[in-house]
Amino acid sequence: MAKYKYLLFDTDRTLLDFTKAQRAAIEKALTKYGFKVDDEVQDFYTSWNESLWRRLEKREITHDDLVKMRFVVMCSRYGVPYPGYGKIESDYIIALSEGHDLLPGALETIQALKEEYRLYIVTNGIPMVQERRLKESGLIEYVEDAFISEAIGFNKPDIRYFEEVYKRLGEPPKEEILIIGDSMSADIKGGVDFGVDTMLISEHAPEGFDFSPTYVVDNISKVEEYLKKLE
Repeated sequence: MAKYKYLLFDTDRTLLDFTKAQRAAIEKALTKYGFKVDDEVQDFYTSWNESLWRRLEKREITHDDLVKMRFVVMCSRYGVPYPGYGKIESDYIIALSEGHDLLPGALETIQALKEEYRLYIVTNGIPMVQERRLKESGLIEYVEDAFISEAIGFNKPDIRYFEEVYKRLGEPPKEEILIIGDSMSADIKGGVDFGVDTMLISEHAPEGFDFSPTYVVDNISKVEEYLKKLE
């Protein structure tokens, strides 16, 4: 008998290739406004964006703050006139929603796990973006629901996000739930704080945290095999 009944999967960098989607979106959106998008621009945006998401996870800023700050700073840094709020931001979000490439082994893993588990998506993001990506990747066919932070009203790792997800699951025993994701600060911390088991998808053991995942698997393709060993 399976140890868990409910598997809650993160999407970006767990099932979907967010790095590829983001780089393509930045290239498409910023070029339109006069940026010369090279590796340095891409790398700075990635670092800057990740720093904003970390601040959001710590509740230091709101999601609106994050959206408003991203491209104002990019324009200032690279000497590109800022066209006014809503222009680059909208073009970027639309372009990002087009990125639905799966990570190797992700779809096969979800298809196999569907036979024995109840599958759900737990993701930070905007419904328009994440819903389109889940649909076009084919993942949505295999999950019972997708809990997207902006629709829920809170972001991972906020315990209020997980409380709402838990209600929508029907409040099953917590020992039947496993959260699977790549982020220590969002997925693993959120699960630990809420009191459910977690599985980190990572090639390297995490360091520098005062909490830890229940399990660590270095590749999404190994999740099914690992869970079978727990039966």
